[in-house]
Amino acid sequence: MTKPSRRRLLQGLTAGGITLGAVQWSDRTVRARRQTNTDANTDTHTNMDTDTEGSLSVSITETNAPVPAGEYLRVETALTNTGSTDIQTEAVLVVGFGETEMTRRGMTIGAGETETIRQGFYTYPVPQDDEFPVRVETPHGVAEQTVSVTAAEALPSARPDDELTVQPGTEVLFEAEAVDPDESQTTIWWVDGESVTSGVGGAWEWQYYETVGADFWWHEFDEPGSHEVTAAVIPDDGPTGPGETVEETYAARWEIEVTDDGAASPSVEGVRPTERVVSVQEGDQVEFELEATDPDGGLDRVVWWLTQADRILGVTELEGDADTATVSIEGGCHTCHVVPWVICDDGTATTLSSRWEIDAVGNEDDEDESEDDDDGTGTGQLDLSIQGTNSPVDAGDFLEVTASVTNDGAETRTASVELIVGHDPTSVDSETVTLEPGESETLTLGYETYETSQDEQFPVRVESDGVTAETSVQVFA
Repeated sequence: MTKPSRRRLLQGLTAGGITLGAVQWSDRTVRARRQTNTDANTDTHTNMDTDTEGSLSVSITETNAPVPAGEYLRVETALTNTGSTDIQTEAVLVVGFGETEMTRRGMTIGAGETETIRQGFYTYPVPQDDEFPVRVETPHGVAEQTVSVTAAEALPSARPDDELTVQPGTEVLFEAEAVDPDESQTTIWWVDGESVTSGVGGAWEWQYYETVGADFWWHEFDEPGSHEVTAAVIPDDGPTGPGETVEETYAARWEIEVTDDGAASPSVEGVRPTERVVSVQEGDQVEFELEATDPDGGLDRVVWWLTQADRILGVTELEGDADTATVSIEGGCHTCHVVPWVICDDGTATTLSSRWEIDAVGNEDDEDESEDDDDGTGTGQLDLSIQGTNSPVDAGDFLEVTASVTNDGAETRTASVELIVGHDPTSVDSETVTLEPGESETLTLGYETYETSQDEQFPVRVESDGVTAETSVQVFA
């Protein structure tokens, strides 16, 4: 489970982050793939093949297969230059009988040298044992090996029910509940056989898991017809060493029909306060209220979010076809938004992403002090968000973090944006930007990760003038 952009409040970066393993899989095609596997030439796909062309030898030296379905499958390849000149080449990891390209790496291999690379992808959580080929292709040679996965167990608890019929344009909240409430877990979401998250979540995912006890995926169904949503849940049973995996994984599966006579998202009326910008004096308590309706009588709850602070203010239970929900806050953060998610028991949902913005008003002494501290660069609010990372990466590889910075103030602003990593926070990169009022800029910050003897997951954040955005990344040993 990457820090959600404050302008993409529902899905955060899980939808936009780097995803290894966007293989087209489907529960409906598992039997067909297994039949293809049975009919295939097993001599070709069962053994490791090493091909040599010119002066480059390519061989798959190790995988962590078999892995439980849904887990990350690693492939280690040795490329040896047996010639007398350097070779510039590219290695492509191709997976399955459909030959789906997963990852691509370019490199230069010196004469007489061997380069060992690690590539990988999250496997689809098939409900039975399965096997398929993985192949590493270069312009100079190819190596192939058959790998296997063991069946993913059914997730003990998930919401909504596993079959749902909705209208086009309906939004649905899917929840994969905790396998062990006292432990964390990694959840990879798949829609129509394609992975749509990277396994690294952001602040909203963490906050939801801590408060509600479930990982979530929010999806709008636009295309009529049949669709599948699958959650692959990988329990975090503690750190694993190189090549080690969890003992078992879990999967939740939903089948969705999109038709004109299906369920629709709930509607929201009667919001209070009626103003979009709500002034809040320090120490004051403000109440936010909405009236929700659902023609099918399945109202369930409202989850109240406070953006920028990235926290859940509260959860209000609803019932019936019409109900009222309220939440109160004291004070508030300047320019934060109060965002309600209205959810029905069939998973249909709606949100008011920019209905209320808080204008936190200080006393006059605070305002005078702020004016005295003005250095001429402008004191307007900066908005920071992490747009994506290239996580997971191998230890020693360059980790990139893409961030967006916006000047929400009324004056030109010059600011330094830092990338800070680790549980013992260390600044590893920075960049200075000058932005006109309302202007945004996208930055790419990064650093070369350190060697490690075991897989690591740790926080990274971008920071500027007290404003921060944070996510978590993974580095494989």
